Amino acid sequence: MLITFEGIDGSGKTTLSRRLYRFLSGRGIKTSLYREPGGTEVGERIREIVIEEDLNERTELLLFEASRAQLVSTKILEDLKSGKVVILDRFIDSTLAYQGYGRGMDKELIKTLNTFASFGLKPDITFLLDIEPSLAVKRIREKSRFDDLDFLTRVREGFLDIASKDRDRFVVIDSSEGEDVVFEKVLRELKLRLGFDF
Repeated sequence: MLITFEGIDGSGKTTLSRRLYRFLSGRGIKTSLYREPGGTEVGERIREIVIEEDLNERTELLLFEASRAQLVSTKILEDLKSGKVVILDRFIDSTLAYQGYGRGMDKELIKTLNTFASFGLKPDITFLLDIEPSLAVKRIREKSRFDDLDFLTRVREGFLDIASKDRDRFVVIDSSEGEDVVFEKVLRELKLRLGFDF
């Protein structure tokens, strides 16, 4: 089972994905947690480049896809095959939202590259942690070139548009409500939609 957390920077994805990992692992459920870009030695090196370098938008897109292909091929597919629950902090929807809606790149091309890099893998459920960009920016501790308010506004609108077209997979949660409230909503949806018994 593949569970993904999506949202703009500062929405709480990393905090919630880590909390869910600890929760499931603590109940004896075999679980893996990865982040994008990253999750492998190659992916973490790519992450450093993406964060630190001033990249052309095409280079940026292809680096994200390269990191994804390495992670899926060497970790995620194997974990899923062995029966693990895999939790991902970002996946294909982030690339479409950030590079497609945020950067204005060809969305159909990005969808094709996403399918190619992910080996056609799609999440069983995606939690979109939605938040006003102005509030999200205040939460961000380490600033990056992705934190521009206008850019994040376009990305947020992109996420909401993507979610509206795939309601069976997406659960949109207001992440300004506080970590405990949001986490309880995540657990409730896992019970309702996927039959988890906590």
